Amino acid sequence: MRLSMTPAILACQDHPGARPRRSPHRRAATLILAWLTIGCSPAPSPAPVESLEAGWARLRYWDDQARLVASLGRDSTPTGLSRAVVVESLTAARTQMGRLLAAAATQERDDQAALAVMRRDWPALSGGSDSAPGPAGPLERLTDSIYQAYTEAASTIVVDGDTLNRLAVLGLLSRTPDAARRQRLFLALAPVWRSINGDNGPVSPYRRLLTLRHNAWQAGSPIDATGPALGLTAAELENWLVEALTRWRASMPLEPLEPWDWYFDTGAAGRRLSPRVPQVTDLLRVTQAAFADWGASPAALNIHFDLAPRVGKDPVSFTDFGTRPVRRNGSWTPGEPWIFTSYLGGGFDNLVELLHETGHGVHLAAIHVRPAFLDWPDNDTYTETLADLPAMEAYEPAWQQRFLGDSVPRAMALRAKYAGIVIDMAWALFEIRIHRDPAQDPNRLWAELTETFLAIRPHPEWSWWAMRGQLVDSPGYLLNYAVGAFLVADLRARIVERRGPNPWHDEDLYAWLSATLYHDGLAVPSPRVLEGFLGHRPRPDPLLTELGRMIP
Repeated sequence: MRLSMTPAILACQDHPGARPRRSPHRRAATLILAWLTIGCSPAPSPAPVESLEAGWARLRYWDDQARLVASLGRDSTPTGLSRAVVVESLTAARTQMGRLLAAAATQERDDQAALAVMRRDWPALSGGSDSAPGPAGPLERLTDSIYQAYTEAASTIVVDGDTLNRLAVLGLLSRTPDAARRQRLFLALAPVWRSINGDNGPVSPYRRLLTLRHNAWQAGSPIDATGPALGLTAAELENWLVEALTRWRASMPLEPLEPWDWYFDTGAAGRRLSPRVPQVTDLLRVTQAAFADWGASPAALNIHFDLAPRVGKDPVSFTDFGTRPVRRNGSWTPGEPWIFTSYLGGGFDNLVELLHETGHGVHLAAIHVRPAFLDWPDNDTYTETLADLPAMEAYEPAWQQRFLGDSVPRAMALRAKYAGIVIDMAWALFEIRIHRDPAQDPNRLWAELTETFLAIRPHPEWSWWAMRGQLVDSPGYLLNYAVGAFLVADLRARIVERRGPNPWHDEDLYAWLSATLYHDGLAVPSPRVLEGFLGHRPRPDPLLTELGRMIP
């Protein structure tokens, strides 16, 4: 998951429109800090927008550092800057940026676009959201309250005397041969469900949240906006989900499975391959090697990993800017992307997730544009797609043999690959339909969807849908993973067409992907980047073909 907070940064670049060159990694924290503190040495008589972007870069640096300190749960940054220094510097950067923005003016078309982005994103960076907040409304207060309860519940789950977290329990469900033990693991998640949906009564936390959101979304919801942002209609996307889920159902047994058995039934590949990555250190080792194989070494790109659980840590895995790439003297140096998750051990499922988050990291390292545009792209679905492109290669038998020293049959690999995707599709369809009619019983809706499409025995007495934090703090975000699966299949088919059948073992691949898919940030709309790369509008056919291969 990307961390979507606030926009762009960077620093004194030479020529905003030039395509940058990557340079060898150089670490110069002291010099960079000094530059960020005193500002870039401006060219004589800088244009107003150039001066504005230098201030924007400083603001974004300190804003990134503030988030990094919070995410790490520390009182100082990894370079030793205290929280007090970060807050003071952020406040000063905000003050300066306010003055610069008030005086900014330009007649240049490219500069006007940059200025428009900074003015659009300035409210989120101005300090109103974190330094001097106004009174939170009922929707914000309830969201925060539910998510806090979810975080606490998901971090401490007791099963048979063991204390686990949500990710560990889900991993064990796919690896535990004893059905009775699987049932106990599954039901141990009940406090997580209750943290979101209580007793599922009319005034449960989630059902109250649905009502507030329905009222707040009268002008449109983030769920409805996902399709049009990709050049597709909302109806098209819903139809894609239904068709893909229908094909998956055709590959499942006629008799429904209990939910705890569903995870085990689809987890055969993970059980076979998990012994190859038993420890967290193994996850990191394989991830480093796999990305280095196509020219995207996480170490060379200065990607940092925070993988250990701790009290109060966000239970949802995410990636964020630590610092951002910097262009100086005609060359770019990587920023310092940070990856946050909580692993108690290794396992194939955790490996795939870490590959996904590292996919975000290598994407961030390759965004090489002027400061106003140096941020996540304008579309979350596109962003999640780029992270899944390398992660999904772990299901290819050739990849498994190369990095794990073992592989599973392709049919087993396909089943494992798409199990996680189709349940994300079910969650996405759940959100589409529950927000369309918030008076529905969410337990009953989830029972109907999972029975119809996943062949899971219905349990409307349980709120087991309520185990994803995104349902609370990022409504509609799960749709990005679901729709992203269609884009991944489409993009992969294009990559194979252009680069050959085994492109991920090509040390030049990262340079090519950086120039064609990763580089643009906010500078180019995502639909234009996608269509330019694919040569056509996104289509569901490659994914549907893959799913069709699973039907007996």
